[in-house]
Amino acid sequence: MDRTILEWLLEENTPEVRLRTLKEYQKLPENDEKVLACKKLLLQSRAYERGLKKLRTNKPWAKYDAIMAFAEWGLTRNDIGKDIDDEVFALISSTGFKMLCGEPLLLRNLVKLGYDQEDIVKNEIDSVLRLIKEDGGFGCISTNKKINDPRKPHKSCARLTVEYLLLVAELHLLGYRMECESALVHYFTKRNIFYRTDDMKTPMVDVMLGTFYPPDPIKIGAHQILYALRVLGCEPESEAMQAGYKVLNQHRLANGRYVLTASKSVPAFKSGNVGEENKWVTLYAYMAQ
Repeated sequence: MDRTILEWLLEENTPEVRLRTLKEYQKLPENDEKVLACKKLLLQSRAYERGLKKLRTNKPWAKYDAIMAFAEWGLTRNDIGKDIDDEVFALISSTGFKMLCGEPLLLRNLVKLGYDQEDIVKNEIDSVLRLIKEDGGFGCISTNKKINDPRKPHKSCARLTVEYLLLVAELHLLGYRMECESALVHYFTKRNIFYRTDDMKTPMVDVMLGTFYPPDPIKIGAHQILYALRVLGCEPESEAMQAGYKVLNQHRLANGRYVLTASKSVPAFKSGNVGEENKWVTLYAYMAQ
Protein backbone atom coordinates (compact mmCIF):
# COMPACT_ATOMS: atom_id res chain seq x y z
CA MET A 1 0.00 0.00 0.00
CA ASP A 2 1.28 3.44 -0.91
CA ARG A 3 2.17 5.62 2.08
CA THR A 4 -0.29 8.33 1.07
CA ILE A 5 -3.15 5.81 0.97
CA LEU A 6 -2.21 4.47 4.41
CA GLU A 7 -2.16 8.01 5.80
CA TRP A 8 -5.63 8.56 4.30
CA LEU A 9 -6.97 5.44 6.03
CA LEU A 10 -5.41 6.52 9.31
CA GLU A 11 -6.97 9.97 9.37
CA GLU A 12 -8.44 10.82 12.77
CA ASN A 13 -11.72 12.10 11.33
CA THR A 14 -12.71 8.48 10.62
CA PRO A 15 -11.61 6.66 13.80
CA GLU A 16 -13.63 3.56 12.84
CA VAL A 17 -11.53 3.06 9.69
CA ARG A 18 -8.37 4.04 11.53
CA LEU A 19 -8.96 1.41 14.24
CA ARG A 20 -9.55 -1.41 11.78
CA THR A 21 -6.46 -0.34 9.82
CA LEU A 22 -4.27 -0.24 12.91
CA LYS A 23 -5.46 -3.63 14.12
CA GLU A 24 -5.83 -5.65 10.93
CA TYR A 25 -3.61 -4.03 8.32
CA GLN A 26 -0.78 -2.90 10.57
CA LYS A 27 -1.52 -5.74 13.01
CA LEU A 28 -0.94 -3.70 16.16
CA PRO A 29 -1.98 -5.37 19.43
CA GLU A 30 -4.98 -4.28 21.49
CA ASN A 31 -2.72 -2.66 24.11
CA ASP A 32 -0.74 -0.57 21.63
CA GLU A 33 -0.86 3.15 22.44
CA LYS A 34 -2.16 4.05 18.97
CA VAL A 35 -4.93 1.45 19.22
CA LEU A 36 -5.97 2.59 22.69
CA ALA A 37 -6.02 6.24 21.66
CA CYS A 38 -8.07 5.44 18.57
CA LYS A 39 -10.58 3.41 20.57
CA LYS A 40 -11.00 6.33 22.97
CA LEU A 41 -11.66 8.66 20.04
CA LEU A 42 -14.12 6.24 18.43
CA LEU A 43 -16.04 5.63 21.65
CA GLN A 44 -16.58 9.39 21.92
CA SER A 45 -17.72 9.79 18.30
CA ARG A 46 -21.17 10.45 16.86
CA ALA A 47 -20.91 7.27 14.80
CA TYR A 48 -20.55 5.22 17.99
CA GLU A 49 -23.38 7.14 19.66
CA ARG A 50 -25.66 6.30 16.73
CA GLY A 51 -24.61 2.65 16.97
CA LEU A 52 -25.46 2.49 20.67
CA LYS A 53 -28.86 4.02 20.00
CA LYS A 54 -29.61 1.27 17.48
CA LEU A 55 -28.33 -1.40 19.84
CA ARG A 56 -30.66 -0.30 22.62
CA THR A 57 -33.88 -0.33 20.59
CA ASN A 58 -36.41 -3.15 20.69
CA LYS A 59 -36.07 -3.66 16.94
CA PRO A 60 -34.08 -6.83 16.13
CA TRP A 61 -32.74 -5.54 12.80
CA ALA A 62 -31.56 -2.30 14.43
CA LYS A 63 -29.62 -4.38 16.96
CA TYR A 64 -28.30 -6.51 14.10
CA ASP A 65 -27.00 -3.41 12.32
CA ALA A 66 -25.35 -2.07 15.47
CA ILE A 67 -23.59 -5.38 16.07
CA MET A 68 -22.40 -5.36 12.46
CA ALA A 69 -21.12 -1.79 12.76
CA PHE A 70 -19.15 -2.43 15.94
CA ALA A 71 -17.64 -5.59 14.44
CA GLU A 72 -16.65 -3.84 11.20
CA TRP A 73 -15.02 -1.02 13.12
CA GLY A 74 -12.80 -3.43 15.05
CA LEU A 75 -14.38 -2.96 18.47
CA THR A 76 -14.88 -5.85 20.91
CA ARG A 77 -17.44 -6.57 23.60
CA ASN A 78 -14.84 -5.50 26.17
CA ASP A 79 -14.44 -2.12 24.50
CA ILE A 80 -18.17 -1.48 24.48
CA GLY A 81 -18.81 -2.68 28.02
CA LYS A 82 -21.36 -4.83 29.81
CA ASP A 83 -24.37 -3.14 28.16
CA ILE A 84 -23.74 -4.94 24.87
CA ASP A 85 -23.99 -8.39 26.46
CA ASP A 86 -27.58 -7.84 27.57
CA GLU A 87 -28.55 -6.65 24.09
CA VAL A 88 -26.72 -9.46 22.25
CA PHE A 89 -28.21 -12.21 24.38
CA ALA A 90 -31.64 -10.60 24.14
CA LEU A 91 -31.35 -10.69 20.34
CA ILE A 92 -30.28 -14.35 20.42
CA SER A 93 -33.12 -15.21 22.80
CA SER A 94 -35.77 -13.50 20.68
CA THR A 95 -34.58 -14.81 17.31
CA GLY A 96 -32.62 -17.99 17.99
CA PHE A 97 -30.10 -16.54 15.49
CA LYS A 98 -32.70 -17.13 12.74
CA MET A 99 -32.89 -13.70 11.16
CA LEU A 100 -34.03 -14.63 7.67
CA CYS A 101 -30.87 -15.06 5.56
CA GLY A 102 -28.75 -13.13 8.05
CA GLU A 103 -27.67 -15.83 10.51
CA PRO A 104 -24.15 -16.56 9.22
CA LEU A 105 -23.30 -12.87 9.00
CA LEU A 106 -24.64 -12.35 12.53
CA LEU A 107 -22.47 -15.22 13.76
CA ARG A 108 -19.46 -13.75 11.97
CA ASN A 109 -20.01 -10.39 13.67
CA LEU A 110 -20.45 -12.00 17.08
CA VAL A 111 -17.19 -13.90 16.60
CA LYS A 112 -15.45 -10.70 15.62
CA LEU A 113 -16.77 -8.96 18.74
CA GLY A 114 -15.40 -11.73 20.96
CA TYR A 115 -18.37 -14.03 21.59
CA ASP A 116 -16.66 -17.09 20.08
CA GLN A 117 -16.17 -18.72 23.49
CA GLU A 118 -19.82 -18.43 24.53
CA ASP A 119 -21.39 -21.90 24.45
CA ILE A 120 -24.58 -20.72 22.78
CA VAL A 121 -22.57 -19.17 19.94
CA LYS A 122 -20.09 -22.07 19.65
CA ASN A 123 -22.88 -24.63 19.52
CA GLU A 124 -24.78 -22.70 16.87
CA ILE A 125 -21.68 -22.35 14.71
CA ASP A 126 -20.95 -26.07 14.97
CA SER A 127 -24.55 -26.84 14.08
CA VAL A 128 -24.85 -24.60 11.01
CA LEU A 129 -21.43 -25.47 9.56
CA ARG A 130 -22.49 -29.13 9.46
CA LEU A 131 -25.10 -28.13 6.88
CA ILE A 132 -22.50 -27.68 4.15
CA LYS A 133 -23.56 -29.45 0.95
CA GLU A 134 -21.56 -31.75 -1.30
CA ASP A 135 -20.74 -28.88 -3.65
CA GLY A 136 -19.04 -26.95 -0.82
CA GLY A 137 -21.81 -24.39 -0.40
CA PHE A 138 -24.84 -23.89 1.81
CA GLY A 139 -28.44 -24.39 0.77
CA CYS A 140 -31.35 -21.99 0.62
CA ILE A 141 -33.21 -21.77 3.94
CA SER A 142 -36.55 -20.67 2.50
CA THR A 143 -39.59 -22.70 3.59
CA ASN A 144 -41.45 -21.64 0.45
CA LYS A 145 -41.83 -24.84 -1.58
CA LYS A 146 -41.95 -22.86 -4.82
CA ILE A 147 -38.43 -21.67 -4.04
CA ASN A 148 -36.99 -24.54 -2.03
CA ASP A 149 -38.97 -27.76 -2.38
CA PRO A 150 -37.35 -30.28 0.01
CA ARG A 151 -38.38 -33.12 -2.35
CA LYS A 152 -36.18 -31.77 -5.12
CA PRO A 153 -32.39 -31.42 -5.29
CA HIS A 154 -31.10 -27.86 -5.15
CA LYS A 155 -27.71 -26.28 -5.69
CA SER A 156 -26.25 -24.18 -2.91
CA CYS A 157 -27.26 -20.56 -2.50
CA ALA A 158 -24.31 -18.38 -3.50
CA ARG A 159 -25.53 -15.40 -1.48
CA LEU A 160 -25.75 -17.43 1.74
CA THR A 161 -22.48 -19.22 1.05
CA VAL A 162 -20.61 -15.89 0.92
CA GLU A 163 -21.79 -15.16 4.46
CA TYR A 164 -20.44 -18.50 5.61
CA LEU A 165 -17.16 -17.69 3.89
CA LEU A 166 -16.84 -14.53 6.00
CA LEU A 167 -17.73 -16.48 9.16
CA VAL A 168 -15.17 -19.21 8.55
CA ALA A 169 -12.50 -16.62 7.66
CA GLU A 170 -13.12 -14.84 10.95
CA LEU A 171 -12.82 -18.10 12.85
CA HIS A 172 -9.59 -18.82 10.98
CA LEU A 173 -8.13 -15.50 12.13
CA LEU A 174 -8.76 -16.59 15.72
CA GLY A 175 -6.97 -19.90 15.17
CA TYR A 176 -9.96 -22.15 14.53
CA ARG A 177 -9.63 -24.58 11.62
CA MET A 178 -13.10 -25.70 10.63
CA GLU A 179 -13.64 -28.99 8.80
CA CYS A 180 -15.57 -27.27 6.02
CA GLU A 181 -12.78 -24.78 5.21
CA SER A 182 -11.25 -26.45 2.18
CA ALA A 183 -14.60 -27.40 0.63
CA LEU A 184 -15.91 -23.87 1.12
CA VAL A 185 -12.81 -22.32 -0.45
CA HIS A 186 -13.05 -24.73 -3.37
CA TYR A 187 -16.66 -23.66 -3.94
CA PHE A 188 -15.37 -20.22 -4.93
CA THR A 189 -12.01 -21.00 -6.50
CA LYS A 190 -13.49 -23.51 -8.94
CA ARG A 191 -15.73 -20.67 -10.10
CA ASN A 192 -12.93 -18.09 -10.41
CA ILE A 193 -14.60 -16.62 -7.31
CA PHE A 194 -17.75 -15.16 -8.87
CA TYR A 195 -18.99 -17.24 -11.79
CA ARG A 196 -21.35 -20.05 -12.65
CA THR A 197 -19.65 -23.40 -13.23
CA ASP A 198 -21.63 -23.89 -16.44
CA ASP A 199 -20.75 -20.43 -17.76
CA MET A 200 -17.56 -18.85 -16.45
CA LYS A 201 -18.52 -15.46 -17.87
CA THR A 202 -21.84 -15.16 -16.01
CA PRO A 203 -21.69 -14.16 -12.33
CA MET A 204 -23.57 -16.21 -9.78
CA VAL A 205 -24.85 -12.95 -8.31
CA ASP A 206 -24.29 -9.58 -9.98
CA VAL A 207 -23.64 -7.71 -6.73
CA MET A 208 -20.51 -9.81 -6.13
CA LEU A 209 -18.78 -8.02 -9.00
CA GLY A 210 -19.18 -4.66 -7.30
CA THR A 211 -18.05 -3.19 -4.00
CA PHE A 212 -21.33 -3.14 -2.08
CA TYR A 213 -20.76 -1.97 1.52
CA PRO A 214 -21.56 -2.19 4.43
CA PRO A 215 -22.32 -5.89 3.96
CA ASP A 216 -25.93 -7.01 3.86
CA PRO A 217 -27.01 -10.64 4.40
CA ILE A 218 -27.66 -11.05 0.68
CA LYS A 219 -25.32 -8.40 -0.72
CA ILE A 220 -21.58 -8.68 -0.17
CA GLY A 221 -19.02 -7.18 -2.52
CA ALA A 222 -15.88 -8.43 -4.24
CA HIS A 223 -13.52 -6.71 -1.78
CA GLN A 224 -14.84 -8.70 1.21
CA ILE A 225 -15.05 -11.99 -0.69
CA LEU A 226 -11.43 -11.75 -1.83
CA TYR A 227 -10.34 -10.68 1.64
CA ALA A 228 -11.95 -13.74 3.20
CA LEU A 229 -10.37 -16.09 0.65
CA ARG A 230 -6.97 -14.50 1.24
CA VAL A 231 -7.39 -15.03 5.00
CA LEU A 232 -8.15 -18.69 4.28
CA GLY A 233 -4.87 -19.11 2.43
CA CYS A 234 -5.69 -18.55 -1.24
CA GLU A 235 -2.49 -17.51 -2.97
CA PRO A 236 -2.61 -14.16 -4.80
CA GLU A 237 -0.87 -15.72 -7.80
CA SER A 238 -3.50 -18.42 -8.28
CA GLU A 239 -5.74 -18.33 -11.33
CA ALA A 240 -8.87 -17.82 -9.26
CA MET A 241 -7.49 -14.96 -7.19
CA GLN A 242 -6.04 -13.26 -10.25
CA ALA A 243 -9.49 -13.43 -11.84
CA GLY A 244 -10.92 -11.94 -8.66
CA TYR A 245 -8.39 -9.10 -8.55
CA LYS A 246 -9.17 -8.30 -12.18
CA VAL A 247 -12.80 -7.73 -11.23
CA LEU A 248 -11.97 -5.78 -8.08
CA ASN A 249 -9.44 -3.55 -9.84
CA GLN A 250 -12.11 -2.36 -12.24
CA HIS A 251 -13.16 -0.20 -9.29
CA ARG A 252 -9.61 1.10 -8.62
CA LEU A 253 -8.79 4.70 -9.37
CA ALA A 254 -5.50 5.99 -10.75
CA ASN A 255 -4.53 7.15 -7.25
CA GLY A 256 -4.79 3.58 -5.91
CA ARG A 257 -8.03 4.12 -4.02
CA TYR A 258 -11.19 2.10 -4.64
CA VAL A 259 -14.74 3.26 -5.36
CA LEU A 260 -17.94 2.26 -3.54
CA THR A 261 -20.34 0.98 -6.21
CA ALA A 262 -23.48 0.42 -4.14
CA SER A 263 -24.97 0.44 -0.64
CA LYS A 264 -28.35 0.08 1.05
CA SER A 265 -30.60 3.13 1.09
CA VAL A 266 -30.39 2.93 4.89
CA PRO A 267 -27.06 1.20 5.61
CA ALA A 268 -26.01 -0.28 8.94
CA PHE A 269 -23.68 2.70 9.33
CA LYS A 270 -22.48 5.61 7.23
CA SER A 271 -19.52 4.44 5.19
CA GLY A 272 -19.29 6.92 2.32
CA ASN A 273 -21.06 7.98 -0.84
CA VAL A 274 -21.78 5.66 -3.74
CA GLY A 275 -19.65 6.47 -6.77
CA GLU A 276 -16.84 8.01 -4.74
CA GLU A 277 -13.51 6.72 -3.45
CA ASN A 278 -14.09 4.82 -0.24
CA LYS A 279 -11.85 4.11 2.71
CA TRP A 280 -13.57 0.85 3.67
CA VAL A 281 -13.45 -0.65 0.20
CA THR A 282 -9.83 0.47 -0.17
CA LEU A 283 -8.83 -1.09 3.16
CA TYR A 284 -10.43 -4.43 2.31
CA ALA A 285 -8.92 -4.38 -1.19
CA TYR A 286 -5.41 -4.02 0.18
CA MET A 287 -5.97 -6.58 2.95
CA ALA A 288 -7.06 -8.99 0.20
CA GLN A 289 -3.68 -8.76 -1.52
